[in-house]
Amino acid sequence: MDKDAENRRKERRTAVDENVYVVIDTQPEMMGQMVEISSTGMAFTFVDLDSASERLKGRDSFQMDFFAAGKGYFIRNLPARLVSKTDTPSANAISSLMIKRIGVEFTALSVSQQVQVNSLIRRQNERDAINR
Repeated sequence: MDKDAENRRKERRTAVDENVYVVIDTQPEMMGQMVEISSTGMAFTFVDLDSASERLKGRDSFQMDFFAAGKGYFIRNLPARLVSKTDTPSANAISSLMIKRIGVEFTALSVSQQVQVNSLIRRQNERDAINR
């Protein structure tokens, strides 16, 4: 990560180890896996099938849902805006699949949504403390 990106962040991001998934309201919807999160934003990766990233171009804001399969964790309609996008070649050079990493900033979260995001961060920090 470049130094400027680090300086722009308001909060330290926490790595996400669980299988927390992100669904964005593009049509059709796109789904990815959360990589890190803070109280003000998060990053996730996804395979760019059907030019999913193209559906985000030109959009100032969007809604997304978070869920963790089998853990009963679900947050709906989080408002966000795109702040960064990185392309990573797939491990299989023959494949035409492209893994992309998206960084978003949360915008105007409700109190309930902020509590749920902070709960996810706290669970990740507790997991990290146990695994040290």
